[in-house]
Amino acid sequence: MRITIKKEAVSEVLSRIQGLTGKKTSLAITENVLLKTVENGITLTATDLETGFEGVYPAEVKDPGEIAINARKFNEIVKNFPTEEIEIQELENKWIEISSQTVEYHIVGMDPEEFPNVPKIAHIDLIPVDSVELKKMIDKSVVVAVAGNEKRAHLIGVLLTFIDNEGDKIIRMVSTDFKRLSKVDCHLGENGLFTGENSVIVPKKGLGEIYKFLENEGNVEIGIKENHFIVKKENEYAVVNLMEGKFPPYEELLQTDPEYDIIFDRSRLMMMLRRMTILTSEDYRGVIFHFNNEEFTIRTVNAVLGESKETMEIPYDGEPKEIAFNPKYFLEAISFISQEKVVLNVKDDANPCIVRGEKDMDYLNIIMPMKI
Repeated sequence: MRITIKKEAVSEVLSRIQGLTGKKTSLAITENVLLKTVENGITLTATDLETGFEGVYPAEVKDPGEIAINARKFNEIVKNFPTEEIEIQELENKWIEISSQTVEYHIVGMDPEEFPNVPKIAHIDLIPVDSVELKKMIDKSVVVAVAGNEKRAHLIGVLLTFIDNEGDKIIRMVSTDFKRLSKVDCHLGENGLFTGENSVIVPKKGLGEIYKFLENEGNVEIGIKENHFIVKKENEYAVVNLMEGKFPPYEELLQTDPEYDIIFDRSRLMMMLRRMTILTSEDYRGVIFHFNNEEFTIRTVNAVLGESKETMEIPYDGEPKEIAFNPKYFLEAISFISQEKVVLNVKDDANPCIVRGEKDMDYLNIIMPMKI
């Protein structure tokens, strides 16, 4: 193999795949990126065995072939290479030379035949989706994450559902850690065409890697093929292995009674929550929400650090309520709401609080109260 590539053609993608090639797997070769010549260019492939990526990029092909090269070192070399054009050729015994007229590297490669297969995406119906909207959906879903060695699919995965609501095609992502649940919808109108499984579980880690490949403009295409979730751009695609398991029923949690809606100014509530989290800690995460007679009070009590309290006026004339919550969950939920007013649907200390924008039911966060 002998090729010449432009630095600008591959520099960005090499940076983006580091999340895949940097993960420890059962195969050492997954730390490599596979370069393979095609007509008028190369394919660049990376995988961590759960998520795969492949893209086609322009290159001058002098001798066809394929190589497997350490992705981290290749990225560092390309990023710091002094010239725009980079020549790459395979030498004897899997050695790889990366050079120009003034600089030369020799790196030990691996056998490309050992590189795991990344599924191909031919013969599949794909749905066009706005790239920015898909990024927002992923962002709102993967923030609801669990720590440690959790293995249950409904906690480390996101429920992806395709819904046909009387002609309005909807993509829905639902994510939970049992302490809260996030639901976000994207409306495709009447143009969304989908065949196959209408509800699957996609790993949050895989969605996090897909997020890196999405642009801030234009469309991508998404779909399901066998046990894979696929996202395709013009010259790139990513494939994520789906998870086995059942997502717990959640639909009833989405039902809200307007009687318990309380409207807040988004900015004021955010700042108030931030101030009240200053004295929280790993051992004292909860704060007390108190609603009473046109007044909302948050109180923090930390036996180690101290205590704090803040009050604001709100349009509330119901019965007094005192409920403990983790304020971090509210801050994360509200940070994704762009409207000036947010709504907290608060019933009592035995039911979750539902957080949403004043005029937006597409993004809901359901937050469970704490026992203190």
